[in-house]
Amino acid sequence: MKKEIKNIVFDLGGVLIDLDFPRALKAFEQAGLTDIAKDVQAFSREGIFMDIELGNISSEDFLEAICQRSEQPMNIEQAREYWNLILVDIPQEKLALVRELRKKYPVYLLSNTNQPHWEYVCQQSFCANNYRMEDYFVKSFLSFEMHLAKPDKTIFERMLQEAGLKAEETLFIDDSEINCRAAEACGIQTIHYQLGEDLRNYFE
Repeated sequence: MKKEIKNIVFDLGGVLIDLDFPRALKAFEQAGLTDIAKDVQAFSREGIFMDIELGNISSEDFLEAICQRSEQPMNIEQAREYWNLILVDIPQEKLALVRELRKKYPVYLLSNTNQPHWEYVCQQSFCANNYRMEDYFVKSFLSFEMHLAKPDKTIFERMLQEAGLKAEETLFIDDSEINCRAAEACGIQTIHYQLGEDLRNYFE
């Protein structure tokens, strides 16, 4: 655990929740969405994928755009199901760790995500087993609500301002080195999480 840490900020995808892009890719390919599947695999930062992550279009418009590109008949609920296949789950040991940390520290979430994914994660993971979001985070800072995305420094600056945090007292954990460097440029301490590492080791 780094010294002088009073606040902890977690990334979501790749740090807390496991992701499976190939599973979503396969579903899109079977639905005749070859071009979109390639974008999903690379998580393209352009077009409708960037728009939904920045909250510039509604979930309905995003899902309808996917339906319209399909070579086979597809409704919005099918498109939502395929899109959410990117998400696997949050291991129970990670959920337990965040709840433990929440008793000792103000814990926050800062994530590049979109409304369909966020709703799914809340229902399937954070709010399962009678837990509440308050059991995990003081506040969640989400790209689609803020109309900003990492690695833009502005999203870190706004998080610090809105939460009333001092950068040097804040630890940010992300699986992207670029995002960690952007946070460090704002004076935030960081951990570049590597897939498969035990998060608990960072807090011993």
